[in-house]
Amino acid sequence: MKEKKTGKELIAVCLLVLSLVLITVGTTFAFFTYSRHGQTENTLHTGNLTFVYDESKSKDGGVSIENAFPMSDEEGKALEKDKKEVFDFDVRAKTQGAAINYEIYLTKEKESTLPEYTIKTYLTTVSNGIDNDISTGLPTKTNLNLYSELYDSGVPSLVSELKDVKAKTLYRETIPDGQSDYTKTFRYRMWIDEDANKVINGSWKYNNMAFSVKVNVYAQNDTITDPAKPEVYKDESGANYPALVTGLIPVTYDKSQKSWVKANLYKDWYDYDIQEWANAVTIDLDEDGSSTTRENYQKADPGTPINMEDINTMWVWIPRYEYKYTNLGDQYAGGTKEQPGEIEVNFLNGVNDTPSEPTNYKVHPAFTFGDDKLTGLWYGKFETSNQEGIYGDNDDVRANSSELTPIIKPNIPSWRNIQVANMFYAAFNMKLEANALKYGFNSDGSIDTHMSKNSEWGAVAYLSQSKYGKYHVDQQEVLINSCSSYMTGVAGCDEDYTSTNGLKTSTTGNITGVYDMSGGSWDYVMGVLTDDEGLPRSGWTTSYNSGFNGVLYGGGTVSDGKDLPDAKYYDLYTSMDPISACNGQVCYGHALSETGGWYLDNSKFVDSPEPWFGRGGSCTNYYNSGVFSSLDINGATFNSNTFRLVLASIGI
Repeated sequence: MKEKKTGKELIAVCLLVLSLVLITVGTTFAFFTYSRHGQTENTLHTGNLTFVYDESKSKDGGVSIENAFPMSDEEGKALEKDKKEVFDFDVRAKTQGAAINYEIYLTKEKESTLPEYTIKTYLTTVSNGIDNDISTGLPTKTNLNLYSELYDSGVPSLVSELKDVKAKTLYRETIPDGQSDYTKTFRYRMWIDEDANKVINGSWKYNNMAFSVKVNVYAQNDTITDPAKPEVYKDESGANYPALVTGLIPVTYDKSQKSWVKANLYKDWYDYDIQEWANAVTIDLDEDGSSTTRENYQKADPGTPINMEDINTMWVWIPRYEYKYTNLGDQYAGGTKEQPGEIEVNFLNGVNDTPSEPTNYKVHPAFTFGDDKLTGLWYGKFETSNQEGIYGDNDDVRANSSELTPIIKPNIPSWRNIQVANMFYAAFNMKLEANALKYGFNSDGSIDTHMSKNSEWGAVAYLSQSKYGKYHVDQQEVLINSCSSYMTGVAGCDEDYTSTNGLKTSTTGNITGVYDMSGGSWDYVMGVLTDDEGLPRSGWTTSYNSGFNGVLYGGGTVSDGKDLPDAKYYDLYTSMDPISACNGQVCYGHALSETGGWYLDNSKFVDSPEPWFGRGGSCTNYYNSGVFSSLDINGATFNSNTFRLVLASIGI
């Protein structure tokens, strides 16, 4: 026992070790043992206070369990003392003149190799031989947890021999003054979680690994500092915290490793004040159809590199905001047409729908999705590609299909030569039960995947031209992706997204932004002109149209195409006059008349023969491309046209 007496402080540290060792037996099960080392009783006396930690109840050989599988919680809770599968110990005290506060905590031994997320811990009290569930005295924690879920303890910083050891708090209690016979018997169980039952190539994944902990007790008269419960990190810009829907793994880019790594949610994941936007990725299924790699990343420690080959989509968080609309248009936000000024943006809390100054500010419309108000949306970091590698090169007709698998990654060709209808349904189908598992998404209606609308493109473009985007970095236009091979996330074909010029093609001027919004391929968006009945037009002719059912400019209709989706999935323009195209008024937030011609970008509005919008320009249209560039297109397949993906958390 290590003693330290300073003022009213008293400490009892037991020397118990629980060792969990796994050894291969065949390929389907493992053997593990618990072993105990330490004194039978640890007692501390000071004045009229006595505190006893007594491990003698388990002195006869410790704990041993043989031929055991990873087990369920029900099985773990049923581990028995008679089979030496549990560890019992007493805490006894007498108090006179002061209360005693104590904490039971665990310290992991250095030789432990099993991941913390594979170990279950369970603490009960015992009365008349019967286990009793207990309140741990800790906020939001029960007495059953994964080791990795336990709160970090502050106790080791007070104990010299544990100074550099990370500890986990198991239990907290205050023994009141005047207790002459306080006694509590605890029973501790530890087992391998059933989710660790992973077999790879015929062998158990965790063969020949070990996990060892010490169970310690710390006591003092004064209040013990609460165990560390760090608040989830949030920057000071006021941006809504990113909606980490199931399947998304938060990431940051580690320059030293030249790799995306798992972000620490308690540290600097993002900071919009310095133009660092939140990023997240999804992980593909393994070749055998399992999700082992994804689960490993989800449970991995922050800083763990994430291999690009394991990623299938990459996303950037666009938080809900209001923008100043009264100085846009030909006022150029205080600048000039060649060099527009800053679009003033204020982030909004939650789903607040009231502008701070209604006469000057509007809530951006992209954050209203049908009847749902969004705290923000995830925008595809790069133009869309597909996993099958059928990119539409050389007019490959196989690309014109909604059955290919969308991915969002850098340094691969964008998916082109596909009609708008197939673009839309390829994106829409990602959330359906048959496909959601591919990305790790829930298919319960709590998320939505879709092709970017015009207004959603506008939300990203405006944010880029604000103090939170590239405008604040160098007050220059987002650099064009000029690669004639239509590679995603590049400046030139030999300058990838991490290069000096590559970073300038991002909406932030750094690696955290959205790429390919200037040049690359023209990005079709779900923005379309109405017909005389107020419905979306299909296109120009039977040969050049979107693939949606609807009226054609040249006469007739498409009736054997795909049905139009719900109206929340597209922006509908009621006239060919950009000043009155949204039901008689300006299309606020759509990056059209408000920003038309900014940076001398191409600025064309939809018309009857060309009723669908394209955005951003292409690699071959160097001078007219840009985040505010717009073009009227007929919706058909083109070698230079692709699309963007959007992911939204909408609730059930």
